[in-house]
Amino acid sequence: MERTEALDIAEATLHNSGFMVSRRCNSKISCFDFAARKEENIVFVKVLIDIKDISPSDAIGLREAAKCFDCTSLIISDMNGNEKLSDDTLYSRYDVYVVTFKTLDDIVRGTYPMIEATPGGYFVRLDGDEIRARRHDLGLSIGKLAGMVGISRRALYGYERELTRASVSIAYKLTEILGVPLVKTINILRNSQNNHETDENSQQPSYIKNKIHKLIIDKFTQLGFRVTQLRRVPFDFVASCPKTNLRIIGSFLKKKRKDIDSQVEEMTSLGEVIKAKPVFFGISQSNTQINIPFLGLEDLTKLSKIEELTSLL
Repeated sequence: MERTEALDIAEATLHNSGFMVSRRCNSKISCFDFAARKEENIVFVKVLIDIKDISPSDAIGLREAAKCFDCTSLIISDMNGNEKLSDDTLYSRYDVYVVTFKTLDDIVRGTYPMIEATPGGYFVRLDGDEIRARRHDLGLSIGKLAGMVGISRRALYGYERELTRASVSIAYKLTEILGVPLVKTINILRNSQNNHETDENSQQPSYIKNKIHKLIIDKFTQLGFRVTQLRRVPFDFVASCPKTNLRIIGSFLKKKRKDIDSQVEEMTSLGEVIKAKPVFFGISQSNTQINIPFLGLEDLTKLSKIEELTSLL
């Protein structure tokens, strides 16, 4: 399968299940191919023929973008080198979720994976409350049940408190002994992987390309916005204002860009999907006509209140 065909399949799968799908991001090097949203669930999607094709920098970009919007980043692929990935299984590559096309189709239909593949094997998440309740119903102590399963008391304690995952074989034994379903499904559209520590250097000055960019970023910070500069995405930064729920995806306008129309269309489409206002920034607007707001440095530096900014958007 060619990557273009793979992209068509992924987009159609999401679109046909009620997701709003953005334009593909081709105007700039981007860590994700498109964004999709259904109700409040947003996902940034990268489609690959082989998951080994994802670079660490793209994975970082995916995680950073997803963290800004408190959503999921997702790689869709069927292969890991010469090995075919299993359906109904959740993989991870550089801390980004990976699923097959069949698993994606199941997910959008409401059937979520139970098994997680890790370098140490295949694991599942157990319902700790159900284990504890059923153990009490059967009059089993932690030590007794642990002995029946062939695990330590400490391991069973961890399962009951959902501190650790269980191997597939252990989950099967527990289910057989207790006589009730114990394995929890994983709704990756709601369970984001953004509980990691902030990526090192994710907001370091090296992101700022020049003094003009720094002035713009500093002004947003002064106005009470939380600003995150991103790598390898169709825009340069995200500015979020907790007080007004205003979220801006900003891009620094380059006068000599020939593909500005494509970027405008992509940012407009992305803005609709991820619920953010697309805005271009620069010293002054060139003769190129763009269909999204532009703020020049002079106008921006005069602003002292958020209300003044919103009136210009």
